[in-house]
Amino acid sequence: MEIKTFLSILKKRILTIIFVSLSILILVISGSYFFVKPTYQSMENIVVGQLNKENSEYRETRELSMLLASTIDFIKSPSVLNAASEEFNSTYEELSDQVVVQNTMDSQIVSVVVRDDSPEEAKKIAKFIAVTTEKKMADLFDVKDISVLSDSVGNPSAQRVDHMLVNIGLGLVVGILVGIGTAVMREHFDDSVKSSEQIEKKLGIKVYGTVHLKKKVPKKKLVLEPPIETTDYVRAENKKGGEMRV
Repeated sequence: MEIKTFLSILKKRILTIIFVSLSILILVISGSYFFVKPTYQSMENIVVGQLNKENSEYRETRELSMLLASTIDFIKSPSVLNAASEEFNSTYEELSDQVVVQNTMDSQIVSVVVRDDSPEEAKKIAKFIAVTTEKKMADLFDVKDISVLSDSVGNPSAQRVDHMLVNIGLGLVVGILVGIGTAVMREHFDDSVKSSEQIEKKLGIKVYGTVHLKKKVPKKKLVLEPPIETTDYVRAENKKGGEMRV
């Protein structure tokens, strides 16, 4: 499709694009406000090994890397998540989707990120998983150089991660794209001819005039003529013996 043709379609179907865009935008705003629950994120940090190398048992980089990888895997293991599911009346699958483990390269800090529609629940789950990981790693594997980093209050903070303005922006962009697609599809499946320019373009002939067949004449301008008495006219012609023509 040529750019000029595409722009002409957009200009021709501008009302369709506006209607579809506004409809999708209204649906996104309504859904975000009334049906979609807000999402809160809480983070708890775990330190693997001692940051002070002189007091650390794991002075070798390889041993520390193995301990770090083991801790990351252990956080989302059934041993930890099953304990959390019993504590918060949730399933293993739900907690596995809520919990995300993050670790920056060459860092001894492992972050436990939990997302939930309740800020208090997200903070409790993050705190419980971090403390349970620390305790089980010490009990099962006799790991001492692992500890939970907590703030001064003792509980992790929770922040809202979904934003209304972002949803509105995405809804507007999606609405415009869907509106443009709808306009192009309507133009593609519309086989009717609406202008003389289309006839000249498709048939290659010059149009010298148009007849507006759909033009309605106002009722006030209609003049009703009296009906012709066909019977008297035929009799008059027959009396004269002439030929009757219609």
